[in-house]
Amino acid sequence: MKYEHEIIRDLMPLCIDGIASPKSKEAVEAHIAECPDCAKEWNQMHQGIEQTVQETLPESTAKYAETAKRVRKKNRWLLLRSTLLILAGILLITVLGNWYHGNRYSSEAIARKFVRGCWHGDSEFLREEHHLKEICSYSKLKLRFIGEITTPDRKNRESFITAEIPDSDIIAFWACNMSRNNPLTLGMWEGEGGGSGDFSKEEQIVMVPGTLQYENGCKRMDYWMFHITDPNVSKIVVQAFGEKQILVPDQGFGYISREMTAYEKMTDQTESDHITEGEAFDANGTVLYRIRPAASNEDGVISYEWEKAE
Repeated sequence: MKYEHEIIRDLMPLCIDGIASPKSKEAVEAHIAECPDCAKEWNQMHQGIEQTVQETLPESTAKYAETAKRVRKKNRWLLLRSTLLILAGILLITVLGNWYHGNRYSSEAIARKFVRGCWHGDSEFLREEHHLKEICSYSKLKLRFIGEITTPDRKNRESFITAEIPDSDIIAFWACNMSRNNPLTLGMWEGEGGGSGDFSKEEQIVMVPGTLQYENGCKRMDYWMFHITDPNVSKIVVQAFGEKQILVPDQGFGYISREMTAYEKMTDQTESDHITEGEAFDANGTVLYRIRPAASNEDGVISYEWEKAE
């Protein structure tokens, strides 16, 4: 045992200096855990080395060491600060670049920008289509953000806006498609176009079909959007997408939808996208409106509209 103690004590300085092998360190640690004498020697050796270093360093060397320590600490802080400033600059440039290109964190802001961009052409169309003498400028247009539809992955969205046309019975309507699939936009929405139309102020229920692509076009979300201007309507039941759908509007807005893969849509033969049956109820369950055939186009496709129930 005496020989083993001597070997362990010979290894202690190497362990303290950090040059001993891992196995030697393990042997020393295991031994001093069981041997109080060697553990005491180990502690004394630690204290002795620290004291010796402090006592034997010349004053000039100690000052130099302290100065070097401060310089290293300052350099580390300067490097960290420079790195943070560079990252902040890149982030600021990215955000400003996205903002310049029209990207926004608010989907409503994107929709309003879309309306502003196409209002001139839409106003000319409305004037010609409905024989209107004059239409107000965009700054006087009172837009109403009525709602939006979002895909399951929350990266694609359709936002809907309406506006009453002054001195007319026409309400203009816009649907703006947007996405935030690009990681470089840092979560901002990118406008991807959309469509516009109009309906009469007398219409109590307006329904609009649409599709949102997501997961890089591998999936699609077919929907019917409902805009209800009659506050008495509390529930709508329609036959759509091959089954009965129940819609409870929220502040006059709601939608029904189904999700399909692109392949499922290509092989779908049910023609269940159309809504040919539907009723709107009040809170007491009374039928207020029903769907009826309205007109057919040149291809024989029938369109449907809501009429008051008799």
